[in-house]
Formats: sequence, structure tokens, C-alpha cells
Amino acid sequence: MSCIEHRVRNNLRSLRSRFYVAAVGLAMASGSFLQSGSALDWQAGNGWRSAQLPVSKSGPTGFTLLPPAVTGIGFTNQLSDTNAALNQIRLNGSGVAAGDVDGDGRVDLYFCGLDNPNALYRNLGQWKFEDITARAGVACPGQYSTGAVFADIDGDGDVDLLVNSLGGGTRLFLNDGQGHFTESTDSGLIRRRGSMSMALADVDGNGTLDLYVANYRTTTIRSTGLDMLNVNGRRMLRPQDRDDYELTPEGLVRERGEPDILYLNEGKGKLRPLS
Repeated sequence: MSCIEHRVRNNLRSLRSRFYVAAVGLAMASGSFLQSGSALDWQAGNGWRSAQLPVSKSGPTGFTLLPPAVTGIGFTNQLSDTNAALNQIRLNGSGVAAGDVDGDGRVDLYFCGLDNPNALYRNLGQWKFEDITARAGVACPGQYSTGAVFADIDGDGDVDLLVNSLGGGTRLFLNDGQGHFTESTDSGLIRRRGSMSMALADVDGNGTLDLYVANYRTTTIRSTGLDMLNVNGRRMLRPQDRDDYELTPEGLVRERGEPDILYLNEGKGKLRPLS
């Protein structure tokens, strides 16, 4: 077995382990406030609320594993051995987003998929969830989804959805407040990167959430190959490849990551790339 084959198989075993945990069940905190049913002392703010969670002084602590049969969450992030071997970047896995999509006060869950579509589960309370992906319009089939986040991008008071993917960059889905989403096709987001994670904050102080997208790569030289030029006996990169690769003085080819992007939110769901 070659070193590359050994590494791919180890990565696949690790991948299966991570995705199996996601499919087995949902862990819940077992603090004393859940057991006793005591009410929390909520303190309200401008658009948020908080409460101190009591810590149990005795008895069991930690988490209890809830299986899919109890929660209704049967999502599994799937990736075939073939697709993993063709592009090992897909082995990096995918993310989960949490937010109240329909304004009922409960936190709903959105799972990103690779070989399979994404899934949105509505929180029914009492650790029960309902798959509402189809009617919400956020399955994102046919892409390798890597990360997602819920945030109010257009400033209308409900959470919208941002989804990253390999080769598809970042997509924005606007929420109507009832958990139904419509993709924005003129948001200003770049759709051709190997986008991974995201962070949001009001960096320019105008009251809107700006967006930072961390990009990786869409493919590797191992999966796509690289054609080189021969100029007077010297190997050289083609002009179209010089942003993605560099040639060292020793003649080695190094792969460059894609640049990250900072978007300024100009309101109404419009974002402008700054970097």
C-alpha cells in the first residue's frame, strides 16, 4: 500500500467516525433547572434576553445522548469513498447552524451535507424536531456544503441563512419570518470559492452585520493535475495558474489557498466585498 493510499484510508475512517456521531443522536444538558422544572429569571435587552443557569450541586451532570428515534433528527452527512479519494478537501467535513427560523422562541437546527442535501429541523419543544427542509427551500442539492450560519442579514428582525460550499462560494437565503426562505441572487456574494467558515460582526458601526468568509481551496493538484510550460528548458506556471500555485527556486510546486473575503453589509440584504 502506498503512503497516499494509507493516508486516504485513515482519513476515510476518521470521516466515518465523525459523521456517525452526528447521525446517532443529539446530546442535551442535564442541569438541575431541566430536572426540577424551575423557571429561569430572564433579563430582557434590545433584541436579546439572557438568564443565569443554575449549576447542580449534586446528582448527575453532563449530557444525555438522545437517539434519532427520540428527537426525530435522522440526518447523516454522507461522503462516498470515491468522492473522498477524488478530492480530499471534502474530508474536512461540514458544519451545523442553530437559530429560531419561525419566531416561536425555540432554536431550530440546520445541517450541511456533502453527497446528500442539507436539512433543516424545526424545534417542536421537549427535544422533538420536524424535518421542514422541503417547505423551507434550503436543501441546496448538488453541492458540497461546508458551513452555515443564521443571522439577520437584511435587518427585518428574523434570521436569514448563509451557506458555504466547495466551488460554490457563499449563498444567501432570506427568511420571510415564518421559516420560508428565498435565495437572493443579487446579494453581492462571490459564488466560485472553496468557502468554509464564517464570522459576523458590525465592523463599520452602521448597525448592520458584516460578513467575513474564510476560504480554503476547491480542489488540490492531486485531484486535478497541473500543466506546466517549458520555456528555454525551464518549467514555468501558466499565467492562469499563478494565483493558485507558486514555483519555488528548487522547482517544487506549492498550492496557495484562496483569499478570504470581508463583506460590508449595505442593508436590505446587499453585501459589498471589501477584500
